[in-house]
Amino acid sequence: MESAVFGALDLIGAASIMREGMTILLKANLLSANPPERAVCTHPAIVTAVIHWLKQFSPARIVLSDSTASISVGSTEKVLKVSGLKETCEREGAEAIPIEKMERTIYTVPDPLVLKSFPSATLIGEADLIINLPKIKTHNLTILTCCIKNMFGTIILGQKPKTHVQFPLVRDFEKALVDIYSVSKPQLTVVDGYLCQEGYGPSAGDIVKLDLVLAGFDGVALDTVVANITGVPVNRLYYLEYAEQKGLGTAKLDGIEVRGESIEAVKHAFKLPKGSTIGYYPVPLPRSLARRLGPALMKATITFDPKRCRRCGTCWKNCPVQAITPPASLAEGNVPSWNRNKCITCYCCAETCPYEAVRLNANIAKNFFTTWPGLSCVATLVAIIVVIALLAYFLL
Repeated sequence: MESAVFGALDLIGAASIMREGMTILLKANLLSANPPERAVCTHPAIVTAVIHWLKQFSPARIVLSDSTASISVGSTEKVLKVSGLKETCEREGAEAIPIEKMERTIYTVPDPLVLKSFPSATLIGEADLIINLPKIKTHNLTILTCCIKNMFGTIILGQKPKTHVQFPLVRDFEKALVDIYSVSKPQLTVVDGYLCQEGYGPSAGDIVKLDLVLAGFDGVALDTVVANITGVPVNRLYYLEYAEQKGLGTAKLDGIEVRGESIEAVKHAFKLPKGSTIGYYPVPLPRSLARRLGPALMKATITFDPKRCRRCGTCWKNCPVQAITPPASLAEGNVPSWNRNKCITCYCCAETCPYEAVRLNANIAKNFFTTWPGLSCVATLVAIIVVIALLAYFLL
């Protein structure tokens, strides 16, 4: 792993941005408390190799950080321990500090797309160098999570579900992701493509041993390359389009120089998630209309596996709109209840469930015939067809 990381950084000439005495922030993926073999968090071997590479330049301080998906106090510390990254940092002389445990400040987003400001650690602005350490995984909401999505972790604990509530449509949420990324805009990125997830990512997916390490200065370009490697349709990753429009990087493959292995040589088509298509409407809609129809017509159905569920409370505690309630009895076999009308399809429940007991499926056809907005659309369409038929009959 070390030779792969060193080789990738050498290929892009990363040493050119280094100098002695730097304070360096490593932004890992610390989504939830899972061991390295589950491919949820940045792998310790990647972090170890990056730290070894950095030590060549005598940094003053190396801090590994993130803020996990859970809103529970102490959750990031638990992730650091279970993922093996706390032990890694202790062994290598680096610090492992949750973002929510650091001194905080409010960051104003430059030229915001939708999000004007958010709180995060002062270290985001004070560090001499931010290195993004994302992991390649599918994602039930954004389809793919890697460079841009990983910086969502700079938002502190409960601010994440609040952001989901504020921007329930995927396209708006992805604009918020770009706004957050634009504040830190990591100067260097090392992508963990060693053990990845496909399908029900980013925490309950199937493991893919991709054995890849990617590095670059442009996170937007790296996300574009990763999408092409994994077979994820780039035109569905709207955050790439928004990031390029905002001048954060290049999202067109023909404008990206790929060194080392070619994309064709390492391609591996990932199974895509069966998540919601909310925000990915099949025809252009006015935003005001999409905001009304999207949540009903594009919503996924949330179910709980009674064999996996341990009634630990993680899902209902982390639901930003209280759409999940605990069972009346916590006896084995009972599962939480899901309120379809309250749900905003943010998938916080699926992301944070430590037992992978939450499942979801988006059935647009079913939503059309089982919701008032859907039935209204069907009725309107039928009425239009009838009017056209009558006009044709009397005029012809």
